Amino acid sequence: MDVVASRAEDFLVVLTEISVENVALIEEATLELEPGLNAITGETGAGKTLLATALQMLLGSRARSEAVRAGARKATVEGTFVLPPEVRGRILEDSLGDVADEVAEEEELVLRRTLTEDGRSRCYAGGVTVPVRALAALGRRLVSYHGQREQARLTEPAEQLAILDDFLEPAAARAKEERAGLWRSVEEDRRELEELRFSEEARLREVEFLRYQVSELEEAGYSAGEVAELSRERDRLRNVTDLLQAATSATFSLSSEGTGAVDSAAQAVSDLEHAARYDESLSGHARRLSGLVAELEDVLYELRAYVDELEADPGRLEVVEDRLAGLRTLERKYGEDVEGYLEQTRDRLGRLENFEGETRDLEKRIRDGEKRLEELAAEITAGRRAAADELAARVQDNLADLNLGKTVFRAELVPAQPGPSGVERVEFVIQPNPGEPELAVRRYASGGELSRIMLAIRLSQERVEPGATYVFDEVDAGIGGETATAVGAKLRDLGRRSQVLTITHLPQIASEAGCHVVVAKEESGGRTLTRVERVEGDGRRRELARMLSGRVDDASLAHASELLVEKR
Repeated sequence: MDVVASRAEDFLVVLTEISVENVALIEEATLELEPGLNAITGETGAGKTLLATALQMLLGSRARSEAVRAGARKATVEGTFVLPPEVRGRILEDSLGDVADEVAEEEELVLRRTLTEDGRSRCYAGGVTVPVRALAALGRRLVSYHGQREQARLTEPAEQLAILDDFLEPAAARAKEERAGLWRSVEEDRRELEELRFSEEARLREVEFLRYQVSELEEAGYSAGEVAELSRERDRLRNVTDLLQAATSATFSLSSEGTGAVDSAAQAVSDLEHAARYDESLSGHARRLSGLVAELEDVLYELRAYVDELEADPGRLEVVEDRLAGLRTLERKYGEDVEGYLEQTRDRLGRLENFEGETRDLEKRIRDGEKRLEELAAEITAGRRAAADELAARVQDNLADLNLGKTVFRAELVPAQPGPSGVERVEFVIQPNPGEPELAVRRYASGGELSRIMLAIRLSQERVEPGATYVFDEVDAGIGGETATAVGAKLRDLGRRSQVLTITHLPQIASEAGCHVVVAKEESGGRTLTRVERVEGDGRRRELARMLSGRVDDASLAHASELLVEKR
């Protein structure tokens, strides 16, 4: 068998292993994957979708408690990725932000997510706890996931525009980003201008009201610093008796009238200085104690001054209480940040009083902004035309490889109501066969062909998703025969450049894979389990035989052998 000669180091991202524990019917399973094309097969209902669900959980998608296996306390999914050192740091920083610095610098990056039976989820990247949104951002950088629901998404105008805009050149992409920001700014100016232009009577009423508020606040002379100072003074005046008693007692203890702490300390200094003549080691103690004596004398002086000045003043206390009450009333009326409110009110009043000048400034800003928006829209439109040609050419090449060589694909720009992203929407259009009318992809009903069209479009995005691991979840629905062979060859070719995981029911596709995993359902101990096993040699041949005819017999085994021989 011709296994594509690929090595992990040749790829930007490789998912080497995924472990699943207690997810629905999967009690415990570990998949060891390879670079290149990996196929996952199994009977309908065996649990292939459960693997896809587990992988989506790992990549940060929404997880419900129903996903936890009955009787288990929690479900766990863990994936090991290999990233080259030259891109690892950038990918982690772009996805995790500051948390990226905490992730160990190793070649392997292990992502892990647990989900408890009551719906609580924990996410980890490199052993570091991260929010689920960060895990999802990292998952988008590592894996490009495509399932059957992609067909529905592909019909949405927003998704089609996002696909096209992925192909914008840097200048056009920057123009789109600038227009989005400028659009928000102009819209804000428009709302502000509308507010200024409301009825003259209402404007005058607001001016009068704001003038009253500004006058009240300015006359009050509110200051947060004054409130704090008055609060301290009020506390002092309310407790003057206790303060006087405490300060007097402390003064008495320090002075010679009392225990004479200052005199005692001074005497100790003298005694030590005298003794130091005989033992120099005491001089250090004498110097330290001398400093304390000076400090005690300062404290005694200041306490005496404090006692002389401290006196009960009922009149002053009343004044302080009244002033504080007035300032507190203003805080209740205007909020804790009275000074900030006054500044905002003055600003609003100034704009209303300067109505004509403010209106002129806003009108000019809006005119200038609208002119720039038109310039940016023209630049974006030109960029989208070029992007549409490139996308169409890439999709056309892929369609030819998928047995749809006669199908014509176009990305048509359709004028739309101006918005933040430009003045057009995009419509993906196909002509199934020569001579037939063109149809919008969203109106196309052929499931098999729509699957291939979606695949062709997604494969065209390889330029903007370089090196990511691709996951295709049964995107081959509705096809078979020669077309299935073509799809398998296309996925094999993609596997030469990027790791690919495909969940498939087609033997033509599975036979192209270098790694083949089979999912099977079995009963053990009265419970249904899903078993996951990598198959090689005869085991793989038997699985392909089952996929070919629904049974394993000499004819199907011979056909399976032929499929494998063709890949040698």
